[in-house]
Amino acid sequence: MSSDSERLAHAGDYVLGLLDDDARAEAERKMERDPKFAETVRRLAERMSSLDDTAKPADVPAGMWGEILGTIATLPQDHNGASPPEQSAANQNSATQAPPWRKLALAASLAAAFGLGYAGGFVMKTTPEPVVLVVLQTPDNTTGAVFEAFADNSLKIIPLADFDVPQNKIMQVWTLYDASVGPVSLGTLSSAEVTTLKGQALPVPAADQLYEITLEPRPGSPTGKPTGPILVKGFAKRPAG
Repeated sequence: MSSDSERLAHAGDYVLGLLDDDARAEAERKMERDPKFAETVRRLAERMSSLDDTAKPADVPAGMWGEILGTIATLPQDHNGASPPEQSAANQNSATQAPPWRKLALAASLAAAFGLGYAGGFVMKTTPEPVVLVVLQTPDNTTGAVFEAFADNSLKIIPLADFDVPQNKIMQVWTLYDASVGPVSLGTLSSAEVTTLKGQALPVPAADQLYEITLEPRPGSPTGKPTGPILVKGFAKRPAG
């Protein structure tokens, strides 16, 4: 990967199961020889799988598992020429020997699939597309967080670093959409968890708009502007495609 943003995008495609067989195999080979890429996959998988913890319990629709198993049975990667018993044993052995990042990626993919809806006979939920994406860098130039900003100015935050937040401090999220206005607070975070901040009455997020997280005294900046050290910052980009 030529940049952190490209590396993160590639890792995201892998974690969410968006790669075809050849591309997935190449990504797994890259993880073996590129520790930076492997670490990006691991962190993203951990953060994405934590979304499952936010799901509220609900009744399982009748016949859902049958539909899922039926759909899985039709997937191309399941037709590798092995007889069902041999294939089952091979899959079981592969799953048992899979490295931790691969198990995390699988869990994250399943969490994402259930979050989006069920394939094969169930209505898929529609989710809004972000207007801009932001890859935020730490002062030592590592990727510390990813933001998805939406047209209603809600902001989904996916931390990729474990920030050290003292008990008397809090993380505060800012954006700079107009230099004459200065940084505007979007909300605060007590810990590095996947979070969605409610939208505010601001202009629709634009490309190259600055976003950052600073460390502030609890319950937030006393001046209404950033006063503490910058934990991560980055500029918004339009999603590809």
